[in-house]
Amino acid sequence: MRYYTGRNRTADLGETFMVRVVFFGNSASIFSNRFFQELTKTPCELVGVVDVPPAKRSSTNTKTLSGIQDFVLLAHFRRIPTFEPASPNTPEFIQLLSCLAPDLFIAVGYMNLLKEQLLAVPSRLAVNVHASLLPAYRGKHPVFWALRNGERRAGLTIHVMACGLDTGDILYQVRVRTRRNDSVISLYDRIMDRSAGLMSQLIEDVDRQNLHRTPQPTVRASYYSSAHEEDYRLDWSRDAEQLRHWIQTSPGQCFCDAAGHRIFFSEATVVAPGDEIPPGVLLRIGRTNCTVAARNGGLRVRKLSLGGESERPAAHLCRELGLREGSSLA
Repeated sequence: MRYYTGRNRTADLGETFMVRVVFFGNSASIFSNRFFQELTKTPCELVGVVDVPPAKRSSTNTKTLSGIQDFVLLAHFRRIPTFEPASPNTPEFIQLLSCLAPDLFIAVGYMNLLKEQLLAVPSRLAVNVHASLLPAYRGKHPVFWALRNGERRAGLTIHVMACGLDTGDILYQVRVRTRRNDSVISLYDRIMDRSAGLMSQLIEDVDRQNLHRTPQPTVRASYYSSAHEEDYRLDWSRDAEQLRHWIQTSPGQCFCDAAGHRIFFSEATVVAPGDEIPPGVLLRIGRTNCTVAARNGGLRVRKLSLGGESERPAAHLCRELGLREGSSLA
């Protein structure tokens, strides 16, 4: 395994590697699209692109693809064969990919597990790009869960794909410090910026058979599944700082139900606790902000929104909904 610092040698413009690559990704994910874009800058031959079906194109990173082209569209432009199988592990699809004679599979944000017969197709190996410091945070949405759990470090691992979920040998890791005001978007951005150059390093090392494999340790292993709707519901009986952290991590996604509406929260700060007031009670509605009681403090909120609508000053929306000081959001 190598700890990547972003200072790898870039291949000379005239250098040609003969690595044939099939890329697996999620076209709705900026994570997948960013690494595909970096892969197109390397001297490999992209012989196929595999996308997940639309129903599986989910992400906790809500940043739009502004400035980064959907990898399927880019593949069409380059006349690279594209596929969207309901399952990649059918005998028919395995045979189809075998006919492409790939040396390497690269999966980035792909939401289907590749099984043993499919993993045997590439002549060199199959690798996965996973946004955690494996073996911690195997599974889905690792950046979201690392922030939710208050980790001081996050990062990225490129590992050999095995039959288990995110369990294969580690090839490279990038470590990134988390920050108090990180959101899923900001942390993903730093992780991608620090590790995007790994695509060229990987292609070079595969071509030169210079990979260093390190088995994943069994200690500190953890697994997380998808973030569900209820993971974003604000429980006002929790500490105010914890709720602030949740909103900071996923702005515009954390919510509560009140006044017959689902209300989404953004830009909150913690204020000192006042008198003993039940959690969820509106302590104050100011000119633009509102303050909600929680445990060990209040939460002063700057922006609120209703589902599918743009954000607006929190106090304005409270008044529009008929909420008053003393109303409950619990």
